[in-house]
Amino acid sequence: MKKELVLQSVQNSVSSIFSKEDVINLINSVEGGGRKITPEDIERAIDKTISWIENNEREVLDLDSAEFELSYNNHLECVGVPINTREIREALENNFMDFGEVDEVQQDADEKELEEIKRIEEDFS
Repeated sequence: MKKELVLQSVQNSVSSIFSKEDVINLINSVEGGGRKITPEDIERAIDKTISWIENNEREVLDLDSAEFELSYNNHLECVGVPINTREIREALENNFMDFGEVDEVQQDADEKELEEIKRIEEDFS
């Protein structure tokens, strides 16, 4: 409900323990628009993500799939090490998701889907 509608409802209602002015002042003191994300918030989340990646190099790099070649003068060269993007995605989600608002409809759907998955897994066990 919009702030203006709430104010109008209070102004048109019967008075209670609190005066209409008290309630109106309280509603007016509430800032709309939700939480503002500052550049410092983003910088802090980026720093936390980078720090996690640096401290968890073995989870980020798929060392078992590293590719090597024998080059000139019989030197062994690493020519590719795949990156485990799933781990990086998880780190990003852990550090940036608190900036978003929870979509209760999506959250309910996700919970139902998890329950269905658990039920199916139990059926196969």
